Amino acid sequence: MTLETRAVAGEQELREFARVHATAFGHRFEEERLTKLILPALEQVSCVAAYDGGTMVGVSVDQRLEITLPGGRFAPARGITWVGVLPTERRRGVLRALLDHQHAEFAEHGVPLSLLYASQTTIYDRFGYGPATVRATEAEVDNRHGAFATPLEDSGAVVMIDEESPVAVMREVLERSRPQIPGEVDRSDHDLADLFADGDKKEFRIAHRDSGGGHDGFAVYRIDQDWQFGTIARSRLVVSTLLAATTEAYAGIWRYLLDLDLTRVVCVSNRPLDDPIRWLLAEWRHYLVKHVADGLWVKMVDPLAALEARGYAADGRLVLDVAGERLLLEAAGGEARCTRSDLEPQIELDASVLAATYLGGVRFTNLRDGRRLRERSDGACRLADQMFASERDPWCSYEF
Repeated sequence: MTLETRAVAGEQELREFARVHATAFGHRFEEERLTKLILPALEQVSCVAAYDGGTMVGVSVDQRLEITLPGGRFAPARGITWVGVLPTERRRGVLRALLDHQHAEFAEHGVPLSLLYASQTTIYDRFGYGPATVRATEAEVDNRHGAFATPLEDSGAVVMIDEESPVAVMREVLERSRPQIPGEVDRSDHDLADLFADGDKKEFRIAHRDSGGGHDGFAVYRIDQDWQFGTIARSRLVVSTLLAATTEAYAGIWRYLLDLDLTRVVCVSNRPLDDPIRWLLAEWRHYLVKHVADGLWVKMVDPLAALEARGYAADGRLVLDVAGERLLLEAAGGEARCTRSDLEPQIELDASVLAATYLGGVRFTNLRDGRRLRERSDGACRLADQMFASERDPWCSYEF
């Protein structure tokens, strides 16, 4: 098998690109959706395909992003998505060829980080990716137990948003919120518009306005009707997006959602593990997290640049053996310097394991106890936990 990887462009190649992706995931695109939504979206990103003898057998997309790092720092990144290989071509090196092509391009352009969401947890660690965020994939609150521990005095207000594509509102909320959230990513106006291009007609959009009239919160929800015996309302309010830049906006949006008439349960997805709703509620046992899983996966394309890009919560000096390459990390006053070294390592670990710790959401001590790394010097993992700690649990609201 001789593989060629290259960027694709033009309607004919992009149609084949979309077909290969759909086949890999066991579905087909309807012509109208392909023409109106899929092809225009593919034209906005970088599309890379693998060919065997001139036949397209695998596809992958990457897009430019900026990620928030611990310490309120920012770094350029590329987000990989739409990775798919034809079922007849799996386990023949197609995925590696695609990712090698993309990683080489990222390195050439000085991009230190690559990001993705994984369809399975056993695929991407061999390419240096680690699960850097952990999230509640599904949680719910019975609104009969939705009283707050402290009554809310909201100086702002929740308003309905009727625009078909409320990009400006979403942009304002995102720009105000993302500097506070390690792991959050920026996105283009086109990406924001895509969130609503194929929107469910049953969706409702709300925003929170602060006392000055600016938007500091945003949510999208639908109501799945359920009337027991045709007379008793117990509908489910399903929230697909909830993003807030202030504690007042967050509480105001939750108060609105919990107070909607004719509903019984508020369901949310893709929430950070430290979501404050538990502490807003007086009866917080009724916030039920139904499933926890990995979220954003990170790869340090350039480990030296990546480790120097983020902020550090404590001063310290560590020698890390990353798959045979020794790195000396020295942090002081929140800043860090990282160089290659010949010193004896204090911690030995794979690149994917180090990547999992990068945003501060996974502790070195937990990885040590889970036998994912080797502590060579007593206390090194505790020091690493203190240095790499983040101001809050990392989270990414954007599932690209």
